This record gives sequence, C-alpha cells and structure tokens, in this order.
Amino acid sequence: MTITITLLIDGKEKIFNAPFISTRRLKETLALSEKIYNGITIETIDEVAEHLVEIYGNQFTIDELYDGFPANEFANKAIEDMQRVLGNFEDKIKN
Repeated sequence: MTITITLLIDGKEKIFNAPFISTRRLKETLALSEKIYNGITIETIDEVAEHLVEIYGNQFTIDELYDGFPANEFANKAIEDMQRVLGNFEDKIKN
C-alpha cells in the first residue's frame, strides 16, 4: 500500500511517500474519522492536516501542506489517505 501526495513547494512539485504505517496511526485515524463524520469545523480541518503531515512522517510541514495542496482536492485527499490507512479494518470489525 503506497500512499503519496504531491505538494507545490518553492514553485516545484514535490512528491512524498508515506513511510511505514503503524497500528497507532490506524487508531488515530479511526478516532479522527469519527470526529469528521460528526461535522467539519476549522479545528477539525487543522487536525486532519496535522494528521496528514504525520501519516507522511513529518516530511513536510502543515504550512507546506496548506500552501502547496489544492483547496478543492483537500477533502478528497484527506479521506482517501485515511481510508488507505484504515484499509478494510472498519468492514472487518462490523462483520
């Protein structure tokens, strides 16, 4: 499972790959996804952005994410990456 993101930093596109995803990150992702489904706030967006930075092993800053990723793609990318971290974990625990 490769999770990648492309950011525009200093006028150049830079591609980042997420490193090893731990079970701790799975737990944090599950908790954050529950928060998101209860409603989006400015604070929630900040939490999601910080979580994405952590998923990618702090290879870029939250400011580089905010300034270098298209706003109209942010929600989809956040959900996509969180779903990749969760995999089919949620489906397995429901069944």
